[in-house]
Formats: sequence, structure tokens, C-alpha cells
Amino acid sequence: MRKMYQVDLPPDPKEVAAIEARRNQEKERQSRFFNVRTRVMGVDVEALNNQVEERKLQEATERSKEAAYGTNQVRYDLVAQMLEKEQAERTRRLAKKVQNFREQRQKLRNRCELDFWNSNQLWREFPAYLGDNAPYYGQASLQCFSGEDLERATYLRMQQEQFQYSLERQLQEQQQARVDENCADMLNDQLRLAMDMRAAQLAKLEESCRIAIMAATASANKAQAELSEFNNLYQSTYSPISSAI
Repeated sequence: MRKMYQVDLPPDPKEVAAIEARRNQEKERQSRFFNVRTRVMGVDVEALNNQVEERKLQEATERSKEAAYGTNQVRYDLVAQMLEKEQAERTRRLAKKVQNFREQRQKLRNRCELDFWNSNQLWREFPAYLGDNAPYYGQASLQCFSGEDLERATYLRMQQEQFQYSLERQLQEQQQARVDENCADMLNDQLRLAMDMRAAQLAKLEESCRIAIMAATASANKAQAELSEFNNLYQSTYSPISSAI
């Protein structure tokens, strides 16, 4: 157990060197500050010069990096243009080879399949469309080609009539909706006017009732006052007579 916790190991040379360097820097700094002959109060000229030099070096490094980046960008652009030109040339050569192959191996007189570039080829083999009961039409035959619909005018007229009917119906519905809205607004206005008139009548009736109540109260108070005055006068007149008797 004593051997496992030995602390008298030799120090690391790198750590010793680092400690010694920090110690020397600290001594140099103290000598620079505590030497009254060379120190300048408040300003470390050497440190400022070092900072200026480091800043200039950093700016020069950045400028060199930007110049190198610009040079690389120009080179990359040139390479991209060369690749695009090469791709275009390769595409042109391939298209030329395909065209030569078609001209040499796929001639019209040797072709057995349908020519999609000549859509009128099959149309010339049949007469014009005259109806759906032609003998050369089968169950799966396409019986209507562009420009050969015999009922096209009828269909167009029916479509126009349907469109006009739909438009007129929409207009009628819109007009009816506006009429209904106007009627609803008029009924609301009449109802509001009737309610206002009824409220005014009730207010007038309430005011008349209040005036009548006030008049009746005033009359009752006046009669009560007259009765009190009469009683007081009666007592003042007949009380001495009764006391004398």
C-alpha cells in the first residue's frame, strides 16, 4: 500500500519548463514596471507595438486568404465553363450519331410501325367519317377524329343553350335574393319604427300617469291641510265656551 501512493515522482520536464517561462515573464514584467528609469506610467509602449504588429500580420494573412480564395474561385469558374462546354459538345455529338443512325437504319420505306411524326398516314387509308354504321368500323374502332364530328354544331348549340339557361337561372336567383334581402330590411325597419312608436306612446302614457298621480297627491295634501286648519279653528273657537260652562 505504501508503494501505491508514492508522491516522490520526478516532475514533468514540460511542466517545469512552462512554470519557469511564466516565472521569467513575471520577473520581466515586474522589472519593467518597478524600474523607475524605464517605466512609463499608464502606457505599455512595447505591448502596444506588439498589438499593432499582430494586427498588421492578421490583416496581411486575411488579405492573402481572400486573394487565394478569389484565385480559386476564378479557377473553379473556368473549370465549370469547360465542363459545360464539354457536356454540350458531348450532347451534340450524341444527337448527331442518333440522327445518322435514324437516317441510315430507320428509313421510311423499311418502317413497319406507326409513324408518330406523320399522323396523317392512317387517315389516308380510310374515307371521311360519314356515320357510326360504316362497315369498316369495329367494336373498338375510334369513330370520331378531330374535325370529323358530324354533330359538333348541334353539341355546341346545346352547350350554349345550357350555358345561357344556367346564367339566366343564376341571375334570377341573385335578383330573388336581393328582393328577399330588401323585403327583410324593410320589415326590420317597420318593426323598429313600430317599436319606437310604441315606446314613445308608453313613455307619454307614463308621463301622463305621473302627472295625474302628482295632481291627485297635491289635491289630497291640500284637502288634508284644509281639514287640519278647520279642526284647529274649531278647537280654538269652542274650547273656551265648553270650559266656561
